[in-house]
Amino acid sequence: MSAMSVTSNIFSALQSAYTTSTQVSIPPGSKFAKVDPTHWKGTWTATDSKGKPVTLTISNVSGYRATVRFQTADGGLQTGRVLINTNNVFRIGNSQMQLTGTGKMTISTVITDATTGKQSMETDHATLHS
Repeated sequence: MSAMSVTSNIFSALQSAYTTSTQVSIPPGSKFAKVDPTHWKGTWTATDSKGKPVTLTISNVSGYRATVRFQTADGGLQTGRVLINTNNVFRIGNSQMQLTGTGKMTISTVITDATTGKQSMETDHATLHS
C-alpha cells in the first residue's frame, strides 16, 4: 500500500468520524427560531428506570440558545450551551430532550452496555419545578 493511499484512508476515516459526531449534536435538517424562555428556564426533575434521580437545569435562554446542566446517577454531569430547534428539541451528550407540554419534557438517552456494546434507549419524563 502506498503512503498516499494510507494517508487518504486516514483522512477518509477522520472525516467520517467527524461527520458522525457533528450530526449527534444537532439533528439533521433542524431549523431554529426564538423560543419563549418561560417554557424552558428552571430545574427539571425525573426518575430513571432504576429509580435514580435525573436533574436538568436550563438557564440563560436567549433566542434559541440555552445553558444546560444535566446530571444523572449513571451518566454523571454534563454541561454546555445547546441549540433548541423549532420542534422543541435539543441534545446534550447521548441525550435528547423534547418539550412535550407546559412544564413537561421527555428525556431520551442512548445507553451502551459496557460488556456487550449493545445499545438501548432510556426514556424519562421530567417536570419543571422552578
